[in-house]
Amino acid sequence: MKNRIRKEIIRKRDALDLKEKTSFDNIIKEKFKETEAYKKSRNIFIYIGFGSEIETAKYIEEFLKEGKKVFVPRTNRDIKTMEAVEITSLKELERNNFGILEPTKDKEAINKKELQLIIMPGVAFDMKRGRIGYGGGYYDKYMENIDSSIPKIALAYELQIIDRVPCQDHDILPDSIITEKRCIK
Repeated sequence: MKNRIRKEIIRKRDALDLKEKTSFDNIIKEKFKETEAYKKSRNIFIYIGFGSEIETAKYIEEFLKEGKKVFVPRTNRDIKTMEAVEITSLKELERNNFGILEPTKDKEAINKKELQLIIMPGVAFDMKRGRIGYGGGYYDKYMENIDSSIPKIALAYELQIIDRVPCQDHDILPDSIITEKRCIK
C-alpha cells in the first residue's frame, strides 16, 4: 500500500508545472520562515531537495545569509544510517550513488543534540501528521532518540496530503506540515 501511495504522489509531484512549483516553493519558504521554530533556531537540519521535491537548496542559501547554521544529511547506505553534517556553502556537497547531494566524507558529523530544528522530507502526509517517506527508514532511525522539544517540520505540496497514511509505531511524525495552502498541526 505504501509503495502504491509513493508512486501515485511522486507521479503527481513530477507533473507539477515548473512555474507553479517555483511559486509553491517560495510560498512554503515564506510560511516556514514566519514560524517561531525558525525564528528561534540557530542550528537547522534540512534535507537537500531531490527530483520533484521542494527545492530546498534556495532555502539553505537564504538561511546561511541570515546567519543560521545549516546541517544536511549524509547517509551510509551499507548500514542504513544518517548523520547531520554542517555546511557553509552548497559547494561543499557532492552527489552520492543515487544522485542526491550530500556533504563530503571528510566533513565531521555533529551530535544531533545540537540541532534546534529539523526539516523532514516525505512523500505523503495526512491530517494527523502521518508521514510516508521513501522507504529507507533513515529519518525514523535517526530521530529515535531526538529530544521531543526539538521542533520537526515537514514541507510539502498540498497534493501530497492524502486522507490517511498507514503508520507504524516506530514512525516519527512531524510536529507540523507546511504546504502552500496551510499549516497542519
